[in-house]
Amino acid sequence: MRNNALKSILSFAILAVLVIIALKILKFALVVVLPIAIVVFVVYIIYIFLNGNS
Repeated sequence: MRNNALKSILSFAILAVLVIIALKILKFALVVVLPIAIVVFVVYIIYIFLNGNS
């Protein structure tokens, strides 16, 4: 039974580390990538609007 408890604790620790890494990546995506993507999309829409639908 001691081995199962150790495996559970180790699995929980690994899962916690992975969740923290995922949250940091998500924060980076929301802070850096999303605003850049929005600006690029708006510029593209303006470009299409000014040059016609072709």
